[in-house]
Amino acid sequence: MSLFGLMGTARSGITAASAALQTTGNNVANVATPGYARRTAVLETATAGGGVRYAQTVRTVDRFAQAHVVDQKAKQGAARARSDALAELEATIAPPDGSFGDKALALVKAFNALTAFPIDPALRADVLAKTENLAAALRSTAASINAQSESLLGRAGDVTVEVNANLKRIADLNKQIAIAQASGGDAGALRDQRDQVINGVGERLGAKAIEDENGQVTLFAAGAVLVSGNDASQLSIDLDPSTGAMRFYAQPKGGTKQEITARVDTGTLGGLREARDTDLAKTMANLDSYAFDVANAFNAVHEKGVGLDGAGDRALFAVSGAEKGAAASLSLNPDLAGHPERIGASDAAGNLPGGNVVALELAGLSDTHAFGGATLPDRYAAMATDIGFRKAGADAEVQLRTDTLAVAQALSDSANGVSLDEEMVNLTQYQRAFEAASRVMRTADELLQTLLNAI
Repeated sequence: MSLFGLMGTARSGITAASAALQTTGNNVANVATPGYARRTAVLETATAGGGVRYAQTVRTVDRFAQAHVVDQKAKQGAARARSDALAELEATIAPPDGSFGDKALALVKAFNALTAFPIDPALRADVLAKTENLAAALRSTAASINAQSESLLGRAGDVTVEVNANLKRIADLNKQIAIAQASGGDAGALRDQRDQVINGVGERLGAKAIEDENGQVTLFAAGAVLVSGNDASQLSIDLDPSTGAMRFYAQPKGGTKQEITARVDTGTLGGLREARDTDLAKTMANLDSYAFDVANAFNAVHEKGVGLDGAGDRALFAVSGAEKGAAASLSLNPDLAGHPERIGASDAAGNLPGGNVVALELAGLSDTHAFGGATLPDRYAAMATDIGFRKAGADAEVQLRTDTLAVAQALSDSANGVSLDEEMVNLTQYQRAFEAASRVMRTADELLQTLLNAI
């Protein structure tokens, strides 16, 4: 090899080592940058003239590990959304200042007190107050559940807007990456950004991304193609007119809207949907059933009694004829409001004014199975326990998904992230390669100078 050839080889080594050092330095600088994927400098033997050639910088990505992170984020997002909703629902059913179950037992105690002095106006007034307290507690609980349902619907709408913005961003990044690659530029930073946005979609809806040989990502979620090349679909949400449940749609650019509701079962949207349309809907149905059965059970007994005015056949509660909506409309019978003497404590007008047979039956009603086949305390306990079990299950799911996400993230970071230990090894290796190539260059230069001086 000639001296000039030796100098060319040394120069190629310096150039390649410099490029590798720059790549390593960039990795170290971005060790804490969210979404940054480790870069690797690819060096290869120069075919013409020998030496080494810097070929390209490769973005190191394990797609399987990355997809696993997206999947776990989706499951954690669903579990967290549902857990938060159930925590609020649990507080609604069992508030610290007393539940409707407590108010029901307070009504029974008021009737029990009335049995001892059925003509006492204060005790009769207390029965009316406790009746209205129970009805008000049920109305308030129904209103709170409805308000939470509206809140979850609003939250789902906000998340849908966020997903749409992310889908558009992915399509825009697809376009920018295509332009960068066509011009021979480095699209690594754009890919980092795109992966971060895909993670955001996954957390909210679940997502699967497939990248083609041109660097373009096709994004699938909820059984639909949401991003294809430069085009993004648009998500929308409305309510089923018959059930009030949320319905989700995806509309491709220039295409026909398709319903995807059944596949919205993960991510924040999946959790919100399950919480609103399953957990809250079931609890509201149970609350209506409770209110309907309690009102009718008390009414059935109270209608047998007569008041101090000698009249009977009066209901204690005003309740709708249908179970649905019973809790929201329940109230004290307006005919009794302000008229404690009309409470039917006696079983017959001939037993007035001190009759208490019906009052005794009302006082003992809570221990009978007149409330949908259960006692009054058991009926409330069943509702509270059901929500408690759901909440415990959701909390356990949050913990499980948090742990599995941590493992998945660690595996992804190991495969795709920057390891300072590895980078320090690479830094030392490339630094020594640079120094060695520089030494070869100096040696070749000295030999050339010696040769020139000898001429």
